[in-house]
Amino acid sequence: MSKPRVAAATNTDPDARELLELLQHSVVDYCTRALPRGRLRELRNQQPPFDRAKWCEMAELGWLGLVVPEAAGGLGQGADAIAVVCRQLGQVVAGEPFIESAIAAGALLGGCATAGAELRDLISGAAIFVCPVQRRVWQDGVAVVARRDSKGFVLNGAAIPIPLAADADALLLPVRLDGELALLVVRTDAAGVVITPRPLADGSRDGLVALHGVNLTGAACLAAGDELAATASRALALAGIGASAYLLGLAEALLELTLEYLRTRRQFGRALGTFQALQHRLVDMYLHLRLTKAALTAACAAAGDHADALTLASARVRLRASDTAELVVREAIQMHGAIGYTEQCAVALFVQRALVLCARYSGARAELNLQPALALGTVAGTEMLTAAPRSDAPPGTDWNALDDQVFRATVRHWVEAHYPAELRHYPGQVRWSVIRDWHQQLVSRGWAAPAWPRAYGGMGLAPSKMLIFIEELERWGVARATDQGIVMVGPILLEYGNDEQRARFMQPALTGEHIWCQGYSEPNAGSDLASLATSAVLAGDEFVVNGQKTWTTHGMDATHMFCLVRTDPQSKPQAGISFLLIDFTQPGITVRPIINLGGQVDFCEVFLDHVRVPRANLVGELNQGWTIAKSLLGHERLFVGSPKLCQHALHQLRDLGAASGQTADPIFMDALTGITLDVLDLEALYAEYAAIVRAGSALGADVAILKIWSTETYVRLSAMIVRAAGELGGTRGRLAFGATGIDVLSHFYDARPAPIYAGSNEIQRNIIAKHVLELPT
Repeated sequence: MSKPRVAAATNTDPDARELLELLQHSVVDYCTRALPRGRLRELRNQQPPFDRAKWCEMAELGWLGLVVPEAAGGLGQGADAIAVVCRQLGQVVAGEPFIESAIAAGALLGGCATAGAELRDLISGAAIFVCPVQRRVWQDGVAVVARRDSKGFVLNGAAIPIPLAADADALLLPVRLDGELALLVVRTDAAGVVITPRPLADGSRDGLVALHGVNLTGAACLAAGDELAATASRALALAGIGASAYLLGLAEALLELTLEYLRTRRQFGRALGTFQALQHRLVDMYLHLRLTKAALTAACAAAGDHADALTLASARVRLRASDTAELVVREAIQMHGAIGYTEQCAVALFVQRALVLCARYSGARAELNLQPALALGTVAGTEMLTAAPRSDAPPGTDWNALDDQVFRATVRHWVEAHYPAELRHYPGQVRWSVIRDWHQQLVSRGWAAPAWPRAYGGMGLAPSKMLIFIEELERWGVARATDQGIVMVGPILLEYGNDEQRARFMQPALTGEHIWCQGYSEPNAGSDLASLATSAVLAGDEFVVNGQKTWTTHGMDATHMFCLVRTDPQSKPQAGISFLLIDFTQPGITVRPIINLGGQVDFCEVFLDHVRVPRANLVGELNQGWTIAKSLLGHERLFVGSPKLCQHALHQLRDLGAASGQTADPIFMDALTGITLDVLDLEALYAEYAAIVRAGSALGADVAILKIWSTETYVRLSAMIVRAAGELGGTRGRLAFGATGIDVLSHFYDARPAPIYAGSNEIQRNIIAKHVLELPT
């Protein structure tokens, strides 16, 4: 499986990133060399079901002090480092209690000023400390009560669940002491400690811990009060991030195992991996892995924020990672067939471990549902202004010389001051007659062609500035003008055209004198562009074009069309295609509108009957149009994958729910929380691809997953809006819900073609299956 090009860590400090890279190399080397998966079968038959010798080797590598402050002898690392180690441990399905002891217990002890001896034992591997990892054990009335006596404390309490308690050396127990929360360390072999083992799916044992008159010295109390509550909250959040990274690594390895099986296993005379139904399911597994990776990156970035933000981010990624692991496990068993259901199959190791981790760190959805601000608040990610705008910057300014925040403020200030309020979040495609005046304001400002070089009247924006510009227009709900001449024709002419073509076509495209549409799809060649039939026969210095184009966006307003035509019917499909520029103001062209479900004309069909096109309008070489067409698609899928449309629909769903009183309904709120997480993870995934563009690198075939998730999330949102409107769900036009006006059906209609245009999502799955997962064809 080819590796996607994404940022390796959230930390932007060069020294910190270098340390993370060194740590990753060390972890990969050790896990590959010392932790083969095959050892797990033997370990399942012993107690404890992990290797104490390997645990001590991890201590020698410094891993057990990963989150312990440097002043206490640890490495003092945070969530990024946790993710690096735990993800690789998941790859080899390691059973060592790293998350429970090194992360959860290590973070707890690291926050206690008096835990010097315990920290030394933990870091050296001399003792394994464990603690409860479910928040309810810490929050819903601690079950153990500590009473002071002349020697220290006496503990009594009902059984509480603690991971791996049956095989640990010491417990870190939350107790009630003098009416407040306190943390006491208790040896598992202390008199009065009763641990009832609970056998788990992967061969390990949790424990129900009860305490009956356990006597401890005063030194056993490590912390108490609000400071402990904050330390415990952080420790649980970091453990959740570690568990999520582990599940991600486990699921990644299981997907790779499944891919290898399907590449080689044959049925019906073919490799199983050639069956499209299986390929698409594998792509969905990969898609959810990438979403989990994006959510993990976002959670690591939140680790330095306020404690509440870290808690929320940890719950988010736990839920996503658990859902992804459950999906991958389920599909892996199914795709391995009967052998996948047997203990002898390697899949079993992943299945059993995933069952334990998903259960141990469950509860994320309940935690998130207790955070109504998540579902009802503003979607995270909108950039806040931290600088004043440059109101004195004239057209032709070198915008790249401005600080990013100054540039963002400048764009935001000008757009909010000049864009017509009635056009914000315009439903459907906007016609040229409606948007013309706004476009002319952009032209006068010098902002009509942000990506074009300044020599051609553009802004010459670097990738990072370009993304800011787009984000600000989308944030304000600016309708996309009939701009295909700017966003498509201009860049193509700059890369593949000649000087005469650039001089003839670029300025009219910039000013709006020429309105361009795209002539790609045909009645029998939609997503399958290679099968297009529109012909162009060279006759002297002209091509004679015959055929039909359909689903032509902006065709009703267009004066020109850039068009894929077949110029060599004898070649293989992709090899005989050329790229022509066609003037609509000539005989032989008929444009017929197509009315969509919403009653609007978003696109049309174009008939070309002996249309004569000068050879000078051929862009690039004859029969090389396929190369040009492909170059347009990658960035188109990035922008189609923008989260802003989903965010706008989500805001409207929230407004509708609040106005109709449904935010008091737990069923509605559960669904709202779920779709909010989908949008937030879309935003995190988009940020990864935006980082690639900002770095000036080319997008790979895997960018198609962004388009898939964005459009399919939008489809789900649009359906939720219709359902939330109740009896008004079938009503056209803008409706009043309290003080909010919402066009209930506009998102529903807009969402229908979204999974189809820019290459249908089914074709995108085919592309990922072939070029990313490297499945046989």
